[in-house]
Amino acid sequence: MTTRLPLVFICLCLALSSLTGCAQTAQPPKVEKPATPAPAKVARDYPIFSSTSDVVTLDPQNMTDNTSEQVTRMMFNNLIKFDDKLVPVPDLAESWTVSSDQKTWTFKIRKGVKFHDGTPLNASAVKKSFDRVLDAKNKLARRQLFDMIKEIKVLDESTLQITTFDPFGAFPATLAHGAGAIINADVAAKLGEQFASNPNGTGPYKFTSWKKDQELILDRFDDYWGPKGVSKRIVYKPIVEAASRVMALETGEVDAISHIPDADLMRLEKNPNLVVNKIVSNSQRQFRFHMKKKPYDNPKVRQAISYAIDRQAIVDNLFKLTAVVSTGALAPVTWGYANLGVIPYDPAKAKKLLAEAGYPNGFKATISTTERYTQGREVAEVLAAQLKKVGIECKIDVLEWATIRAQWSGLKPEDCKLEIFIMGAGPSTGDADWGLRPIFQTPSTGTNENNYGFYSNKEFDKVILQAMQTTDQAKRKELYKRAQQIVYLEDPGAVWLYDNYWIVAHKKTLKDVTMSGLGLVTFEKAYLDTK
Repeated sequence: MTTRLPLVFICLCLALSSLTGCAQTAQPPKVEKPATPAPAKVARDYPIFSSTSDVVTLDPQNMTDNTSEQVTRMMFNNLIKFDDKLVPVPDLAESWTVSSDQKTWTFKIRKGVKFHDGTPLNASAVKKSFDRVLDAKNKLARRQLFDMIKEIKVLDESTLQITTFDPFGAFPATLAHGAGAIINADVAAKLGEQFASNPNGTGPYKFTSWKKDQELILDRFDDYWGPKGVSKRIVYKPIVEAASRVMALETGEVDAISHIPDADLMRLEKNPNLVVNKIVSNSQRQFRFHMKKKPYDNPKVRQAISYAIDRQAIVDNLFKLTAVVSTGALAPVTWGYANLGVIPYDPAKAKKLLAEAGYPNGFKATISTTERYTQGREVAEVLAAQLKKVGIECKIDVLEWATIRAQWSGLKPEDCKLEIFIMGAGPSTGDADWGLRPIFQTPSTGTNENNYGFYSNKEFDKVILQAMQTTDQAKRKELYKRAQQIVYLEDPGAVWLYDNYWIVAHKKTLKDVTMSGLGLVTFEKAYLDTK
């Protein structure tokens, strides 16, 4: 049975429903609050620089890479520094003299200099700095650089005397090397390994913070003894991938970059908002061999590989705007360079030498490279294609920078896994001594701290020692020429490919960037013109 609702009740419900609906549609619209305006963008008044990788260490006495050096150069001074022509000139040493036997050097230390923690610099502090790097127990990478030093004496607060075992013609240039930086050795002793990330020097900028692989910040040291830094802050931001680095400059994320591929260089040069600076540098690209492994222990194999490489093709196709083919074991800007000519591309001669060495059908090899080097992978691919033409089948192994660097860090021959490996070279002393001696002199330790491929040649060792102990510049040049003939032509210690220009691109508003033929860029005078 169906129950019927009274008509009055139904009408009343419909009326209420209608009224409720009208109330909803008649409700005033929700008023949106006005959005909070974005804060005005403040112009950045300090430069950001981007290179290919992060620094490895901020301890100059343990530093072996250019990326680290151009940062530490901002935080430290040396007794002697280079001018813009790579000539040694006074820095913390106001002047110096050398004895008649060319063994004892006397330095007058500049007064009124402070370390970043406020400690005064004096002759005793300089001695402690050198004592630290010379102490074998500290196992610092640059100890070999100063192993010619026999004794250091403090004569008074501002006079230091350094005596070498033998005359050493490259001593002023050696003291100007980045590892010749004068550190606060008391702070280093207190911090131990932590000094590498908490440095203390006397330079125009001081360390502030470091987020590994993200950014490193230096701030101006207002108690600096010399001309004060112009910018209050300098920021270093590593960007490994070249295209990303170029884009960061074009979008304004960074203000200056280095290591620019040819493919981007011409475009950047045409950008009216940018400046591209290019100078001749001492930097070279080469590949070396593990010479304790067969077949690379045979000079004929290394000569064959050298003749199998078409260097001009590599430059023309990959580096036409940024490099020139090498003509010797040193770049022309390095003191003592000998022009030995471009090694010709001669596949027939390469095959003949391989046959004479016992490898008529070639062999299999591995080329190790890293993308830290501009177009490092592409160079390896070209090398592999060229070597294949003479019967050498190559596998390419692209390694992270930390991985390949570990293979150059004091290993015994049996522990080094490399065969053929691409790397850079360029002496930070600007002198043939350091461009040849540590890299190719037979390592006394049996490990590869600097002689990465375990190269050993008795005549080379004899000549390089004679050159080291000669102070007559003309005789030094003759000896270094002979050393280069051995290692470049007769018993190749490497295969030199090309000499790099040092190129830095930056915003037009970034002024007074300092570039060095050592392949370094520094910012002690730089500033952003925000007007």
